[in-house]
Amino acid sequence: MTGQIVIVVNQVIIFTILMSIGFIAAKTNVLTKDALDSLSKLIVKIILPTLIFSIVASGVTAKEFLISGRFAIGVVLCFSLLILVGMVMSKLCQLKGKTANIFVALTTFGNMGFMGIPLILEIFKEPVAQVCISIYTIIDMALLWTFGVYLCSRHQKSSNSLSAVRNMINPTTVALFIAFIVNIFKIPVPDLLMNLISGVGGTSKYLTLMYLGGALAYVSVEKVIKKPSIFVLPLGKMLIMPIIVYSLLGFFLPQTPRAILTIIVGLPSMTTVAMIATSYQSDVEYATEMIFVTTLASIITIPIVSVITSMM
Repeated sequence: MTGQIVIVVNQVIIFTILMSIGFIAAKTNVLTKDALDSLSKLIVKIILPTLIFSIVASGVTAKEFLISGRFAIGVVLCFSLLILVGMVMSKLCQLKGKTANIFVALTTFGNMGFMGIPLILEIFKEPVAQVCISIYTIIDMALLWTFGVYLCSRHQKSSNSLSAVRNMINPTTVALFIAFIVNIFKIPVPDLLMNLISGVGGTSKYLTLMYLGGALAYVSVEKVIKKPSIFVLPLGKMLIMPIIVYSLLGFFLPQTPRAILTIIVGLPSMTTVAMIATSYQSDVEYATEMIFVTTLASIITIPIVSVITSMM
């Protein structure tokens, strides 16, 4: 467990340096807002799908998939707890309307693609980590483009639920589906093509973290300080919840899936929520500010959670 803490700390240092590079690039106009928008599209539509494909299509044994059922139940349980905690905290903070909806969405969905996957792959080298990422991604995508879209659009009287279903068909879910077909039917993928896909996906950690750093440069710190509710989420979601999850799942999951799910629960809020909020004219400013605070807080909370759980 001590080795895991060292890896976590090293990765957080790398994350901090990469985000600092993006932050400086934005402050010096190397990364403008338009450039960040284009980089975001590149990451979401190409880089993350190739990363997911390379993970899932790489092949795991039937034995390694045996834990997937229990892990899926664990994921659903964690999502249920996060939704409940988000609703309770939003009530305690006396949030209303669009802001309350965004608060729940940001509590529910963690930044798995931009931070979670790179961190998990560095810590856990076992094939079971790939299984866990695959199972979590399926449930996460399904919930994000249904319940997540509902939260971001429920303030609109004419919100269309069919659009949420259509949004589930996106580059990430398509890549996931194709990868499962390749894996299940043992369809051979030429080494040249797989190496290319893996190489593109491997840029995820670097580009996504520089993107996050650049995005943070455009957030007004003065506005953030005036909203105390923003600082409640890191405490509840990123410190208390991971420890609760680690304790609850001890009797249910093996150590590695349990530790992976604990890391996922403690991730900062998902950047995609802000993009969805923009599409549905929800409280985009609050979403961006919350992502800013939780991303910075993760530099401290992730190592703290790792230390605490290592002692349990």
